[in-house]
Amino acid sequence: MIEPAGEGMLTVITAGDADPFEALMAEELLLETARRGEPALLVAWWPGPSVILGYGQPEDDADLALCRREGIPVLRRITGGTGVIHDRDLAVGLALPSAHLWSRSIPGLYGRFLDVLAPALGELGAAVARGKTGNSSVRKRSPVCFEDHLAETLLVNGRKAVGCAQARRKGSVLVHAAVLLDLDAGLYARIFGIGEERIRRAVGPALSGTAPGLAAARLAGAFAAALDLEARPAPLPVLPPSLAARRAEARWFPVRGGC
Repeated sequence: MIEPAGEGMLTVITAGDADPFEALMAEELLLETARRGEPALLVAWWPGPSVILGYGQPEDDADLALCRREGIPVLRRITGGTGVIHDRDLAVGLALPSAHLWSRSIPGLYGRFLDVLAPALGELGAAVARGKTGNSSVRKRSPVCFEDHLAETLLVNGRKAVGCAQARRKGSVLVHAAVLLDLDAGLYARIFGIGEERIRRAVGPALSGTAPGLAAARLAGAFAAALDLEARPAPLPVLPPSLAARRAEARWFPVRGGC
């Protein structure tokens, strides 16, 4: 459980070098906090690489045998979309009550979220721009999140650097972003079975070489200001037994790898 922050507060959890499973499952606790009427933000990164699949994504989109051989963990997040390889990249999750102005529609929540995220990244030196709609209609959807350049994305020089997804529950919503700080195109190619040059054409880091902690602090301040709330730092919560038990479930943790 995340301790109540109080009226007018934004709970901000910054989790550096976190256990990826604990960071991903903590987003369920963010939704519970928002259901109580209290917004919450999680900005996390962890030693990688770790393959993160979307909630409904088929496991065989990734080469699980390769991941087992190389000790690369494969996990599943609670938001939709497709695969990301985290290697000290930023995972940013914002949970809000369903009644919040930002939460009323899926496109509206993406828009509000990116309207904060883009200038905050820009202040750190990222030349980001919003993506365009429609590119998924011309081919089969990629197993790699960063190949789909839709409206709920941020691009750098035409290459996707930030991908977003949502989860909606009764009483609360979560919008999540993966912000690339580096790119191993060869690893993406091997794990997802896509040509390396194709990855390089579509994907690029937002802030190559930027310290994750510096970026996390800037993003936390930007969201607190945009929501007109005071940031209240909080530790990464201990998972309750119901969530901790998912560590043993292949559905949530297909390959344990180095975790």
